[in-house]
Amino acid sequence: MSAVQPLRFVDGEPMLMAGLRRRHTFADAVRDIPAQWPEYDALGEIPARVDAIEYGVECGANAESFEYMCAAHVADFASLPPHFHRIRVPAARYAVFEHADHIGTLHATWQSILHDWLPNSEFRSAQTPDFERYDARFDGKTGLGGLEIWISVVSR
Repeated sequence: MSAVQPLRFVDGEPMLMAGLRRRHTFADAVRDIPAQWPEYDALGEIPARVDAIEYGVECGANAESFEYMCAAHVADFASLPPHFHRIRVPAARYAVFEHADHIGTLHATWQSILHDWLPNSEFRSAQTPDFERYDARFDGKTGLGGLEIWISVVSR
């Protein structure tokens, strides 16, 4: 039995995300992703933003790397300046996990979900973007407060 278990399952609506997207190797992601967030913050106000939640969207994985996007949920892409990256997150069923520890241990939670819980569950990846959801509880200065990890799933 896996140590990490979902808090709940959610039928997520489609979302438009805008922000800063980069490709990272798995080996360097622990170092490089935290450095991406200040670049995202430097983008300034995000037009057509839906809420105050920040997202770390993961997609496009292969054997060596994946794409990570520091993002906000937006109502449309039309008002975004050209330097903003964009991604469409389709409607999906999500297993939602809590990461309550310091942000520095987030990689271990992802590993537990993807390499322990998912292969031993009744689900498989839906092959759509997964994301970290940073709401008002999370303090970016201290790395504390917790966040949620949303994994898109379908039944086996």
